[in-house]
Amino acid sequence: MNKHPALEIPIRSKLAMLRHIVQIICYLQAGKRGLADPLIDDLKIRSLFLDEKIQADVLMFSEQIHFQYAYDPDHNVTPEVGKAADQLMEDLGFFLKGGTI
Repeated sequence: MNKHPALEIPIRSKLAMLRHIVQIICYLQAGKRGLADPLIDDLKIRSLFLDEKIQADVLMFSEQIHFQYAYDPDHNVTPEVGKAADQLMEDLGFFLKGGTI
């Protein structure tokens, strides 16, 4: 049974968001927008219960994904998409040694 994001502890919600980000990028690369959109919607809902920086990052990431779907028929993951994903993951508290995700 899934809890509403408002009832989850923040780390569980952040981990779910991290998984969503990875899956959304995979769907972008594969050109499967229909599968990515529900995950993007869930990111937006979850971000409402976190700080404003994360909310802004989610909007930037989702806009980059939607722009890329509309702009590039091959749906490649661009540096802009990668930068938006990296920023969101960092603000969620996930870092790799060396500073990039």
